[in-house]
Amino acid sequence: MQHLRDLQVLLLALRGARRARSAAARLDPAELPRLYRHACTALARLEARADDPHLLAEVRRLVGEAHGLQYRAAERRGVLATAAAAWTFLLEEAPRTIRREWRLLALSFGLVYGLACLSFAAVRNDLDLAPTLLHPAMVEAEIHQLQETADGEPFRGNFTFGLGESPQTAGWIMLHNMLVGVAFFVSALFPPLYLLLLATNGLMLGTYTAVAGHWGQAGAISSILWCHGVLEIQALCLAGCAGLALVRAWIRPGPWSRSHALRLESQTAWRMLAPVFPMLFAAGLIEAFVSPHAPFAARIATAIGTGLLLLGWALLGGRGRQALVS
Repeated sequence: MQHLRDLQVLLLALRGARRARSAAARLDPAELPRLYRHACTALARLEARADDPHLLAEVRRLVGEAHGLQYRAAERRGVLATAAAAWTFLLEEAPRTIRREWRLLALSFGLVYGLACLSFAAVRNDLDLAPTLLHPAMVEAEIHQLQETADGEPFRGNFTFGLGESPQTAGWIMLHNMLVGVAFFVSALFPPLYLLLLATNGLMLGTYTAVAGHWGQAGAISSILWCHGVLEIQALCLAGCAGLALVRAWIRPGPWSRSHALRLESQTAWRMLAPVFPMLFAAGLIEAFVSPHAPFAARIATAIGTGLLLLGWALLGGRGRQALVS
């Protein structure tokens, strides 16, 4: 009966009843579909028994009201309604889900940034460790680029294309980023492979920056990498966490069958995966037009600005509203 009480409280709060708002604060509006399904099951059982007409009438009322709220959005038509639903999904439902899944994100961020810091410290202290932590060909190519960089010139790595090439380059970068995002999601369905991808990227970040540091160019290349990397790296970790949510459903289905648990967790996975693509789209534009061409101060400002926007979206999005998930 707890599910019915939760549904009653949530419906009262959505109608604006003040006395129910504090009680509903612990309930996520995204729980409406689950509570609605439980209420439908309870209604079927009560109708089969027919031994409590008052309870049966109340449950019918709850189911009817929940049904109307659940499927109200489906009755709307038009581009504006679709756009509004997508806007709500990205700005409210997705960040609420991300906050609930903070443990998965902490695991991913801890591994990638932890290894980045460790590899940076190790290679900064001993350049000979670089080929051990990063592919020797990549290290050799970077050292060659550093040696070819004129005195007083900032190191740009592979970001040497002109502004006229940026539109075409942006398309290739965005396509590449999207494919990598999908690869991170798929790899997380096999967690050891996902951990390997995270570790490889963390070691690459730390080692590449530390090698540049031996030529006094760590700041220059970091400003380029993080100009777009603030969005890109977080998006890839988010894609991986979406895959891990599905793995969790398979390993720990709880009271559900595995197939039903997968259906439930697929909603969580989608809310984490969907924002990845606009994030990678924006990162691709920055990587093609800002990272290679903007001055140092502008690159740093872009990195800080996108970081603050991303943090504000993840921490504040969807708070204070009892909007229904359509």
